[in-house]
This record gives sequence, C-alpha cells and structure tokens, in this order.
Amino acid sequence: METKKFKPSHFQQAVYDFIADVTKRHAVIDAVAGSGKSTTIVEGLKLIAKMFSVLFLAFNKAIVEELKVKIGEQENVTIKTLHSLGASVVMSTFKSVLNTNKYRTYINDAFKFGAIKPNIKLYEEEILDYKNNIVKLVDLARNTLATSVSELEDIADKYQLNLQDNECEMALKVVEWGANKTDEIDFTDMIYFPNVKSLKMPQFDYVFIDECQDLNKAQRELFLKCLKPNGRFIAVGDPRQAIYGFSGADVESFNVLKNLPDTTLLPLSVCYRCDANVINLAKSIVPQIEAKENAPEGIVNMEAKLAEIKDGDMVLCRVTAPLVKLCMQYIADGVKAYVKGKDIGVNLINMIKKTNRRNIEDVIERLEAELEKIASKIMKKQHCNLADAKEDATYTSHLDKVRAIEVLAGNLKTADAVIHRIETIFKDEDRNGICLSTIHKAKGLESDNVFIICQDKMLLKRAMKVDWMREQEYNLVYVAYTRAKHYLGFVIDFKCD
Repeated sequence: METKKFKPSHFQQAVYDFIADVTKRHAVIDAVAGSGKSTTIVEGLKLIAKMFSVLFLAFNKAIVEELKVKIGEQENVTIKTLHSLGASVVMSTFKSVLNTNKYRTYINDAFKFGAIKPNIKLYEEEILDYKNNIVKLVDLARNTLATSVSELEDIADKYQLNLQDNECEMALKVVEWGANKTDEIDFTDMIYFPNVKSLKMPQFDYVFIDECQDLNKAQRELFLKCLKPNGRFIAVGDPRQAIYGFSGADVESFNVLKNLPDTTLLPLSVCYRCDANVINLAKSIVPQIEAKENAPEGIVNMEAKLAEIKDGDMVLCRVTAPLVKLCMQYIADGVKAYVKGKDIGVNLINMIKKTNRRNIEDVIERLEAELEKIASKIMKKQHCNLADAKEDATYTSHLDKVRAIEVLAGNLKTADAVIHRIETIFKDEDRNGICLSTIHKAKGLESDNVFIICQDKMLLKRAMKVDWMREQEYNLVYVAYTRAKHYLGFVIDFKCD
C-alpha cells in the first residue's frame, strides 16, 4: 500500500522555507485552532541539518511522548517539558528533592512563630485568607519574576486578589527564603531557580516551543536561556487560545515574543479540524481562520436538544456545576458519562474536608457561610454593593464549586459519601461515555459532535469589564467552537440553575 505523501499548505510551506533558510533568525507562528501545528513542527524538524542541536519544549508530558513517536530516531532532537528541563538542571546543581508543600508549610509555620504577621489585627476567619493570599502571591511573584512590593501589588490588583493587609511584603520575604532553601523545590521553583540562580542551562542551536501564548515571564526567560548566542527559536501558538491569564500566564506572551529583535511572524490559518459552518461561526471571533479546501459543510444547530447527545460526544460549559448536574442525570438514567478534570474533583474534596464536618448538610452550611464572607470582603475592598460583589470572579468561582457540591450531595447524608461520588465522576483517564468538560479543560481536545450548555454563562459579566479578561472570555468562546469537527449544537432544553 502506497503511503500518501504529505502535501503542505502554502502557509506550512512558508514555515518550511523560513526554517530551511539559515540566514533567518527567529519565528513566531500564529497557528489557529486545528491548523496541524504538530504536523508542521515534525516536518519542520526534518529540515534541520543533523549537525545542529535542537530542543523542543512541549506543553505537557503527553505531548512529549506523542512527539517522540512522531519524530522517531533524530539524535540531534531533545524533547522535554519546561518543568522537566528546569528540574534536571536545578536538581543536579543543588541535589534538590521535590516538596510540593514547601511554601505552604513554611508560611503556616512562620505565621505561627511570628516571622510572618499582619500589621493590623485580623479576625480568625480572615487569617486563612491572609495566608492563602500569601501562597498565591508567592507563586505569582516567581512566575512573573517580580522583585518589589509595588510590582506585586500591581499583580495582585490585576488578578483581583482581595488582600487583607501586607501580604505582598510578606510574600516577597517568603520568596527570598525559598530561593535560599535549595535542598527542596516545588514545581514553580523548577522554572524560577534557573532564572534567579544564574544556572548554566544546556545550549541549543534551535529551540522550538509550543503553546507560547500561555507562557509566563519566568517560562519565557527560561527557554530563551537555552539558545546559543547565534541560535534560532521557533515559537508556535495562538493568541486567541490564550485562556490561562487567571492562573498567572502572561496575557501578552505571544506579542512579547513576536516583538523580539530579528523575529518574523508567520501564519498558519487553515483549520483542518472543523467543517465549514463551524469555521464560519469561529470567524466571528477570529476572522483569519480558514476552512480546509473542499471542507464538508458541517452543522451548527442553535436549537439542539439533550436527546441528540450520544456516547462519545462532548458537552461543554463555562462553569462546573451544570456539568455535574447533567452528569448526575445521565448516571441516574444508566447512561455512561464523566466530568473531565480529576484535579477539579480534588479541589471540591479539599473544600469539603476543610469544613471539618461529617454531615453533608453541615458542610454545605459552612460553604454557604464562606460565600457570604467572600461577598462582604469584596464589598469592603472594592467599595461596591452586594450585586456587584456577586459578579466578582472570586465570588463566582467559589459559588460554582459550592453549587457543584450541592448537586453532588443529592440524597447522600455524609461528607465521605459525597467525596466517594466525586472520585467516581471526575476522571481524566477513562474515556468511555459522554465527556462533560469545562471549556478550559477541553483545550487541546476535539470531538465529532460538541454540545454547549448554558450559553448565557459563557461570558462572565465581571470579567467583561476588564480589558485583558474580556479578551480571554472571547478566546474561551473561540476554543469552545473549535472543539467540534462536524457538529456544533447549542442545547436549549437544559435548565442550568
């Protein structure tokens, strides 16, 4: 059987011509959803002479393994994640061991013995928020390479952290402590230490990096440190799939790289995943996206029904609680279904455990009381009314989790029973049945048929008032649309609340 020869699009050919021209320097590739970037990268690597060393930095371990299979035996190509790259250098230099609780443990101990303390008196319920804020700021400070209180205060404001007092000052003290304690590292240290410890990174002639729109400053600086003086980087990403700004990604990462000296912007604008009608809808957000030549029409159904959803289909929602509600309905009807995101389930379990209550009614009562406290703190901090406070991202995120737990509780009586139910519903490995997923968790996935529920919850009102957040909200919509290969349905007969 004759193997079909790969025929590149004119966009892909322009990328290959650029890579083959050794007089060129850097490139940032603007790759729309479903544009075949993996294929483009694999074919592009074949154009690099074996005398040159190549580093490819993938977004996660699964992609690393996938690329190793696709690339095969190319001895001059090293494939890693950013974290494994940083960890190998840090651990070999300092003989460090991994401790994911390194900073939280220290913060708790330092608060207990007075090394960390607020300038004002805090009530007991405010102390936990105070310490949690410091934990978040320690991560943000390292991810952004912030070194001053004013920088960190600006970052806290950007991410709308409701600070109690002097958390920024205390966080920088913790970062300084952590930088000197090199025998233990957490995952962020793997990226942070190479930047601040002047560690010698392995050097390469070419560095390829994927998902460049989601890099934070520390990650970006780390991969650039791996370039030889006259080396070349090829960064691939889609600025309209930048959706992780809430977790510390630099929302300007793509543009920062694009604007570096001697850098050329190259488009990959043909989507090979989605049929024409799905692409036409996506064009409302990303006008440059194109359907492949002779693409089938496909279907966009604005009045889809739950009865149409079948085994193997994907259901998307902006928030978690409606997905849990629908999953419970399916399970009750004997239909196989699961919610993607084991880590989401772990987060819900931790919320339940922190209440220290055995009866699920008492758990929910505690969580509802916490919601009221969050609203009060937002009103105090932002000088707003209750209605505005309830639109704040901190409140809506907590509310979504509480509502999810309420649905999961169902007819159960104990916290342990609810925890067991969570463990059976939230999965990553098991792919059997209907996949229900938040849009964030669906990034990188695809399905023949995709259904969207609770369309009115797609854009968070509070986020739409902040420029960078508003852009990321529309990016989420784009990501949702482009998961569908042939059919995209907007469900109208599911009650979200």
